[in-house]
Amino acid sequence: MSCSSYKNSLEKIYMQNLPKTRLIVFDWDGTLFDSTGVIAHSLQKACEALGMAAPTTQEAKHVIGLGFNEAIEQLVGPLNAEQSAAFMTAYRRNYFAGESLVTLYDGILDLLNGLQQQGRLMAVATGKSRAGLNRVLLDGHLRPYFDATRTADETASKPHPQMLLELLDELEVPPHQAVMVGDTTYDIDMANAAGMASIAVKYGAHDEKLLLASRPTVVVHDVNTLTKVLGVQKALL
Repeated sequence: MSCSSYKNSLEKIYMQNLPKTRLIVFDWDGTLFDSTGVIAHSLQKACEALGMAAPTTQEAKHVIGLGFNEAIEQLVGPLNAEQSAAFMTAYRRNYFAGESLVTLYDGILDLLNGLQQQGRLMAVATGKSRAGLNRVLLDGHLRPYFDATRTADETASKPHPQMLLELLDELEVPPHQAVMVGDTTYDIDMANAAGMASIAVKYGAHDEKLLLASRPTVVVHDVNTLTKVLGVQKALL
């Protein structure tokens, strides 16, 4: 589908559907948090620490959103338990060193506040670990915004739809009344498999061409447009 077709689709969906969704499920890295650069750099450094060829930034960003084990296998191939543990240690060391650079995208807090004021449900479906998500929710004082969360280490990794199906079941929302917001094809493929609408954001890990191939319901270019599409403020499309 061409960009002009998506623009027309955006207007139609804004007017008819997405502002009425009861549940908005967000991916975390690259969707709410501007963290993809730090994650990609940390993956590169972890490869170097284990004597492996470092992937390009594009290659490293491509696996963001998967569960850690799935991401590493796609990036460097199968690792034994010792190698996997060493990779995790090196990755965490580099990520924590750069974590001060990781912040919410501009406008995200206003979006979350607006959705909460409307009484709409919000959830997180992420490739992060439970410990990692709990830590950033606590540090950022963001836990009160979300009615439920799922992480890749407690259910199936994206793009399998299991984490979305679990969230829908927990919050008692049918798929047609929910939307997935994410920055990777894994998010969009997961939403499609769960029978949900999806909003692809092009400011994160995957570029627009890649996102369009997964056929999201709509693509948005920035947080301001995302806010309008979700009906938090009047859209000027």
